[in-house]
Amino acid sequence: MKGTFLGIVNYLENLAKQHEEINSCYRWNVNEVTGAFRKGVELPVMLIDAVETQTQGDKVKTFHNHTTAFTILGKPNTRTGNLDDYEAQNEVLELCQQICFDMETRILSERFDSGFLVDKNSFHFFKVGPVFVEGLCGYRCEFSVKNKACCGVNPLKWNDID
Repeated sequence: MKGTFLGIVNYLENLAKQHEEINSCYRWNVNEVTGAFRKGVELPVMLIDAVETQTQGDKVKTFHNHTTAFTILGKPNTRTGNLDDYEAQNEVLELCQQICFDMETRILSERFDSGFLVDKNSFHFFKVGPVFVEGLCGYRCEFSVKNKACCGVNPLKWNDID
């Protein structure tokens, strides 16, 4: 995994492709949640959030702390749109939470380049849904990863530095 927006998104997309129970995956925008679900998506689906980054450190070391999230939604042939159908919702939530735990275990077991650290204590799981007009339910996982940031200015990227 590279400590960049695209590096993190690509890494999570690749993990989703490797998981036996995830049938679709894409990076989504939060404003989609109020509309209909994308066509052609098979459940369970993994939705990947955009990466947010905060700089941390001191005069000696600088880190980029990346916060990201993914959401696992739905189960094939299990409708959760009826708000009173707790049995179906519980069935879907159980599956989605377990997939989130599988992803956490895999992410924590990976060996990354030196200078890159997954913060085990940052993993946070919570129920979502019903969302989209289809009333999908699932689980969301938020977590943070850190990598060393370059502290030197690259003169090739600046017109005023020789």
